[in-house]
Amino acid sequence: MKEDLVEFQDEDFEFADPPMSKDFLIHVFEKYDLKYIFYFGGDMFYVEMTGGEPFIPFYGGVYYVEEVELIMDLMVRERISTIRYEEGCMLKKYASSVSETDGM
Repeated sequence: MKEDLVEFQDEDFEFADPPMSKDFLIHVFEKYDLKYIFYFGGDMFYVEMTGGEPFIPFYGGVYYVEEVELIMDLMVRERISTIRYEEGCMLKKYASSVSETDGM
């Protein structure tokens, strides 16, 4: 799976609203000991910690901490299906799209 991932570049955040940046992503992943965030479409996400355990929202509702929610918003806007933090590198995979010819 790692071969499908590409590293985030500072230029990826050229038009992003603060605090969103590569450094912000690293900070959040390190702060909460995260390894992956997967986006499945709609409002379906899965967040995994480095030990393989799911990262459960802290509050009684269905919301994650605000910093993680900001990353999820970025994933929806930019059509990113996976963000992974490994050995100091922030990696991403874009969601695949079905072309008009593939769907017919």
